[in-house]
Amino acid sequence: MVHSHGCKTVLTGEGSDELTAGYLYFHDAPSAEALFGELRRIFWHLHNVNCQRSDRMSMAHAVEARVPFLCPDMIQATMSMDAELKQITADRPEKAMLRELFRDEVPAEVLWRTKAMQCEGVGKTWVKQLQQMCEDAVSDEEWAKAAETFPHNTPHSKEEYLYRKIFEKHFPGLDASVQVWEGGCRAGGAPWRSAKYTRAGLADTSQLMSDDGEFRAPPPAGTATAEEEEPAAAEEPVAA
Repeated sequence: MVHSHGCKTVLTGEGSDELTAGYLYFHDAPSAEALFGELRRIFWHLHNVNCQRSDRMSMAHAVEARVPFLCPDMIQATMSMDAELKQITADRPEKAMLRELFRDEVPAEVLWRTKAMQCEGVGKTWVKQLQQMCEDAVSDEEWAKAAETFPHNTPHSKEEYLYRKIFEKHFPGLDASVQVWEGGCRAGGAPWRSAKYTRAGLADTSQLMSDDGEFRAPPPAGTATAEEEEPAAAEEPVAA
């Protein structure tokens, strides 16, 4: 769409979540030290994940994507700050320091609303629609033989199974030789457990924002809500 409007260069937001603590699972970080370590860990993976996606998708459509948050001065400044300033609290949402910079530039209802994941940003029902499509595309008979079909890094869901099935179609026999990021998503490699990026977590749109667009801070990790009569069973992280 950008290319069709004659735009040759775009600015993207790669790096802002990694530098200023934007992901939802940071709500469960047990300490500032743990948060800082996790920010360093996922920042190290940027070049092989987010930046690859940005570069390849933009170049495929003859558009140059620039990443202002990843300029050396920005990286040095934000990674030198006290990690406590990045911790998420009831009064401090994700990427608080970045939001503050635009207090006088962006409408409050936009500036302070809770971060939405990419899959949620395109619509709250998108995840359920994707799950249903995968349920229909992978038969119960196929799913029952998942461990036999894919003994290496066996899929945890029909969605993962479908991705592997497509990969095998185009790159037969290479699944065991390709390095896979175990756990599939950023939260899967964190030193603490978070339910934010499980399938149940993704389906829980109350994590995002209230209907009036105001910031809604989730309860502290381990705190039961009124709807939670019993603790839910732990789920496997999903593929990003």
